[in-house]
Amino acid sequence: MTTRLSTILLIAVLFSYGCKTAKLPSGTSAAITEEGLLNCFTAGTSLNGQPVWCEASAVLFDGSNILIANDKDMPAGQSPVFMKTPATLSDSTKAPVYLTQPAFIAARKYEDFARTPDGKFVFLSTGFDRIKAGSHDWDGYNTILYWRNGDPEHPLILAPDDTSRTSIAYRQRIAQVLATNEFPGAMPYFKIEGLAATDRQLLFGIREEGKSYESFSYRAKIIAVSYTIEQTGNTERIRLADDWKIINNFDIASAEPTLPKPLALSSLEYDAYRKRFWMLTSLESNGNLDAYLWSISPDDLYAGKPFALVRDAQGQPLHMNHKAEDLTPLDAHRLLLIHDDDRTPTHVGSRVRQPNQAAYTIITVH
Repeated sequence: MTTRLSTILLIAVLFSYGCKTAKLPSGTSAAITEEGLLNCFTAGTSLNGQPVWCEASAVLFDGSNILIANDKDMPAGQSPVFMKTPATLSDSTKAPVYLTQPAFIAARKYEDFARTPDGKFVFLSTGFDRIKAGSHDWDGYNTILYWRNGDPEHPLILAPDDTSRTSIAYRQRIAQVLATNEFPGAMPYFKIEGLAATDRQLLFGIREEGKSYESFSYRAKIIAVSYTIEQTGNTERIRLADDWKIINNFDIASAEPTLPKPLALSSLEYDAYRKRFWMLTSLESNGNLDAYLWSISPDDLYAGKPFALVRDAQGQPLHMNHKAEDLTPLDAHRLLLIHDDDRTPTHVGSRVRQPNQAAYTIITVH
């Protein structure tokens, strides 16, 4: 009887281990292989008499340079969007190259970069989280820029026409797609923090939605819309179709109830190397910062299936003690994550982040 019981227990343990192992789909095991701090601007930089903090919210490796966007306004002569080479990312002696074209300065509160799978175009979106009734003062918070990869000096505005200075025309359509029984017709408030591009669609990741910026729910909801490329003289213009739809409404707490709450989407990216989507979810609660990485195949994403949590070699959830805001593939094996730790003096090794710095992490995917 004892031998039989031991055998049953052994089988149960092996079965349990097998189930846990099965939760590690191919391509979702990873390790943090590098952490660092980058200088966004000179120490002591101020605006209107107040120190400027680097709250880096978007990052993209375009094949040559690493582009970074800070979601705060900058003094004249600088820009919230800048570039560094991979070799000088953490080199404090090498100043960034600021993108000071008017379109970069006019848009407000950047949230995510994206690049088409063929590497032809780059996109940069703001959060679309604020408007001012009866005024155009806040239209800049509703802007999507795009340009030919390698030519950020000539950004264009994603809009139905060639004369608009913002992408405000799309805000109402997004609000309508997000309508619910509680908010029929259109969602009063939402915030975009994710942007990904396939060869036919742009995908927007929704982090917040609700009545207002003071009354909302955290989300990991994804909207898709088709795009085409039109030749207008010597310029290629990108046009959006009117087929906006929700393709995935991921319930983080149901998928992984042991993770801290409230987690919400903070980045969405298509990885052309691995032909998968990555999603970051983050939280900022009572001074605590945390973030987790997820992965999903295109078929599963469009089928509304859940994302798979990325784990370490021991099967534990891979997480960062930062508020990870965006990621970009560096090659077929490495992802670069940028963190927006707001004004928290977080640590990277023995170093403490300064106001002019942003923390970053490099993850190697197995």
